[in-house]
Amino acid sequence: MNESEMLSMTSLRDLMAFNAVARHLSFARAAGSLGCTPSVLSRRIAGLETRVGGPVFLRSTRRVTLTPLGESLLAHCARLEAEMADMNARLRGQHAEAAGVVRLQVPTTYGRRCVAPILPELMSRYPKLQLDVTFDDGYADLIASRTDIALRIGTPVDSGLIAAPLRPIRRFLVASPDYVAQAPALKRPEDLKQHRCLAFQALKSGDVWSFQRGRTRRSVRVDPVLRTNNADALLEAAIAGSGVAMLSDFIASEAIGNHELVELMTGWPVSQPQVQMLWVAGMEKSPRVRVTIDYLRERLGKVSNVGATAATRKVA
Repeated sequence: MNESEMLSMTSLRDLMAFNAVARHLSFARAAGSLGCTPSVLSRRIAGLETRVGGPVFLRSTRRVTLTPLGESLLAHCARLEAEMADMNARLRGQHAEAAGVVRLQVPTTYGRRCVAPILPELMSRYPKLQLDVTFDDGYADLIASRTDIALRIGTPVDSGLIAAPLRPIRRFLVASPDYVAQAPALKRPEDLKQHRCLAFQALKSGDVWSFQRGRTRRSVRVDPVLRTNNADALLEAAIAGSGVAMLSDFIASEAIGNHELVELMTGWPVSQPQVQMLWVAGMEKSPRVRVTIDYLRERLGKVSNVGATAATRKVA
C-alpha cells in the first residue's frame, strides 16, 4: 500500500489518535493527552487498523510497540506534521523564523568534541529553537525514537532515510613513544598479530581492522587486550603505553601534535569513513529542521545548501 492509498483511507482524527499512541507508547497516556478514554482510543485504532489492512501496534500487558506497518504510517505522519508546520509558518509570515523542538542524535565522542561546541551559536541564531540532543553510539531507529536528525560515522544502512555526507574521518593507528620503543616492528597489517591492541566496541567491523594502499586492501582480526565503548578511554590507554589503538582524527590529532602518540604504519592508511547526516524524507520542509541541517552542514561539512542534490542522496 503506497502513502496516498494509506492516507486516503484514514481520517485526521484517526491519525491524531495513532500519533498520540506512537508518541507515548501507552494507550492510557495517549488517551489522557487527547481528552478521551482508553476504550474510545482503542476503538479508533481498531478502525484505523481495519482501514490500512493490518495492525499498527503490538500490544501486551506491559508495553506497546510499533509494527512495520505502524512505523511506515508514523513516517507519513512525521511528513504531514512537517508540512503542516511549514504551512503554518508561511501563513504567519514567519517562514524565516525557525521555532520548536529539534531532536538530534550524535555519536558520543564526536558529538562531545565536534558538535557540542557549535550548538550555542545555533541557539543564538535561532532563539526559538529548542534542542533535544542524545549522545549515543548506537543506531536507534529515527522514526521510532522521533529523532529529526542523526549524525553517524560510516555507511548508512537505514532504509528510507536521506543521507548527506559531511566529511571523511581520518583514522590513525597510534601508540605512545614508550610502547613503540619496546614493541616489535609494525610495518604491515599482519604485524598487528604481535601487538597489544586497544579496540573500540562500537566499530561496525568489530575487531577486524582494515587498511588500504592504492588498490590493495587488507583486513586483520586483532585480539584486543582492551575493548571499550569509550573512545576517550582508548586515547588515555594508548598515551599510557598500553598498546596500539585505531583512533579518529578528532580524538588523536592533538596527542599526535603533542608527541604523546606516534602515528604507525603510515604506508598502510586506515580506511576512512564519512560522517553522515541522516533524516526522514520530507522533514527538511520544516523550517526548524531545515535551518539545523543547513547549520550543521555549514559548520561540520563542505556543503551549506540543504537543496544541493550532489551531496544528498536517498539511502536505498
